[in-house]
Amino acid sequence: MSIKVIACEVMKEELLSIKPKAAIDFEFISMGLHLYPNKLQKEIQSILDKSLNYSRIILAFGLCGGSIKNVKVKNSILTIPKVHDCIPILLGSKEKYYKLKDEEKGTFYLSGGWMLTEKSILSEHKRICERFGERKALKVIDKMYNNYKRVLFINTSRDCDLQIKEQSKEIARLLKVNYETIDGTNNFLEKIVLGPWDQGDFINIPPFGTVTEEDFGIGERISD
Repeated sequence: MSIKVIACEVMKEELLSIKPKAAIDFEFISMGLHLYPNKLQKEIQSILDKSLNYSRIILAFGLCGGSIKNVKVKNSILTIPKVHDCIPILLGSKEKYYKLKDEEKGTFYLSGGWMLTEKSILSEHKRICERFGERKALKVIDKMYNNYKRVLFINTSRDCDLQIKEQSKEIARLLKVNYETIDGTNNFLEKIVLGPWDQGDFINIPPFGTVTEEDFGIGERISD
């Protein structure tokens, strides 16, 4: 069985740390495309169209703001985690995510991968400060993120230096919310690479099929 994994670069280090049973090809997509779901969809579709010699292609993405819907696969089985985003993947399970969401819905999640790749709140704050001053910047940030009550940093198998951790704490201070950390596990990540790709945690689209929102169980409690 020939397998290819297409994943967000947020999970690159974690995925590459897992030793596959057989050779697997990996291709990683920029985190920045999450800001533009249509562009992300086009990029994923373009990669799928060029990935023709695989019996299974695994998309290490969730629904991601609808960017995965209507993606079409050619002559491979297309396997996708049955989640809305990568938070349950980094935590290790959907159940762990549900528990944290029940504790505090207004949680802003971070990880080492997010801190390295995304356009950080700190960068946005600095940009606004330079143009309009600190007072205006704080008002804008407060308005944008006033629904959040805590920052939760997910510790993964990625080695994070002290600077990254300190930057995540600075985000919590900027948002004026509590800062907490939690240990994720590789359980979900290992299933992505090693299987089994069961129907409970994964969607399996047959060759020449198309992904729909219904495949993710919209209306069910999966990872909304």
